[in-house]
Amino acid sequence: MKKNMVYFVMYIVLITELLIVITERDDLQEAENQIRDKMLTTLAQIYKKPILLSVPELYSDYNLGNKTPKKVVMTPLGLYSDQEKKNVEFVITLAPKSPKPLGWPAGGVTSDTNKVNNHFKIIKQGGNAIFAAQFRKPGKYKFQAYCQVKRVLPDYLPDRLLKALKKQIGNTNLNQKSNTVDFTVNAKRIGGLRKKAAKWSL
Repeated sequence: MKKNMVYFVMYIVLITELLIVITERDDLQEAENQIRDKMLTTLAQIYKKPILLSVPELYSDYNLGNKTPKKVVMTPLGLYSDQEKKNVEFVITLAPKSPKPLGWPAGGVTSDTNKVNNHFKIIKQGGNAIFAAQFRKPGKYKFQAYCQVKRVLPDYLPDRLLKALKKQIGNTNLNQKSNTVDFTVNAKRIGGLRKKAAKWSL
């Protein structure tokens, strides 16, 4: 009788421990699901938001006597993956009513290497870009810049999570174009010799 009681108690203990393990497993699975859903929601929000272009130096002077080109930094905001940063393209055109710089290419300048010329070019550096401009005549030149990119979904996600992410993104267009930023470069001669006024003495 005592032996049967021992077995019964051991059975109850085993069942209790098994229930605890199952409960802990279910709690862990629920926590993992919550983390997964939060991650997918965060990623979906990233792809739904438009990319933005930042040009910190909206107005600057350029000395025509300078042998090095003027450099204007452009930074896209909102890109997620390294592949997107590699694929992003930059475009700069002249603003309406702006004087035309000497040697400015028709249609503007892009980060496409086939459209680079000797005096105006866009140099990509990681996800950012530099507009390098060698001005040769004075003028207050006004430009308009934007960037565009084909968004790339993360390739590290398993197929089922990738499908869930696509479902959350919905009909969002992954071919995105940024806002347009206006900036001005005032090219002029700075410094140099100044003529002194003649002085008369008696």
